[in-house]
Amino acid sequence: MSMKFFRNLTVFTMVALLALSNIAAFAQTESQEEVLLTAHELARFDGQEGRKAYVAVDGVIYDLTASPAWGNGQHNGFEAGRDLTEEIKKDSPHGVAMLDRVPAVGRLLIELSLEELAAFNGKDGQKAYVAVDGVIYDMTASRAWGNGQHNGFEAGRDLTKEIKEISPHGVVKLENVVEVGRLVVKLTVEELAEFDGTDGKPAYVAVDGVIYDVSQSQSWVQGEHFGHLAGTDLTEGFADSPHDLGIFDNTPVAGYIK
Repeated sequence: MSMKFFRNLTVFTMVALLALSNIAAFAQTESQEEVLLTAHELARFDGQEGRKAYVAVDGVIYDLTASPAWGNGQHNGFEAGRDLTEEIKKDSPHGVAMLDRVPAVGRLLIELSLEELAAFNGKDGQKAYVAVDGVIYDMTASRAWGNGQHNGFEAGRDLTKEIKEISPHGVVKLENVVEVGRLVVKLTVEELAEFDGTDGKPAYVAVDGVIYDVSQSQSWVQGEHFGHLAGTDLTEGFADSPHDLGIFDNTPVAGYIK
């Protein structure tokens, strides 16, 4: 056999191996579960103390953990764990081009109160959002939800009861639509007092304007924890607590103080 044949065979083999490598890498990327985070949850990925370094731009979450330029979650005055859309587009000398070099791992979720959700009713060019079990879904692209309506249901509302108890499809249909956000409450300090964890009510506490749902926490029995009461703003007393805000890392965010 000629040397030309062997050279061609070698080139063919290298190309084939490269193709297989790309296919494997693509399959691995496709198999990774998409990260879905609210802005509050994103803040935990600040690149410090061994945590991953994530930033969001235009609703997409990027993983900068492996980037040498983002040591300790910081780069040129920018900090990981934040939505940097405005900063990257307006202030960064690289712009969005630098994001082509880092993996996109997920999406940034919006947070809406019931009052804010009502605006997304699918009418007059508005998107059509519905909430089920605290999750907000985008029905805009669904033919079945033309003009924000479907079988008597209306977009812009919390349809948990309707979808679960009345709809013939149940929650199964929601697997085919995009999850875009979380339904949250926005309360005054006075309204927060209603959620004290007694008589079957949820147990909420507020720290630095964020309302946490401690209803399922074993540390909060009947809305009380070492003399602290649910339904209250604990910001002032938290400064004297032996804990930092990391204690709430696995606690659901119910909403925000107005």
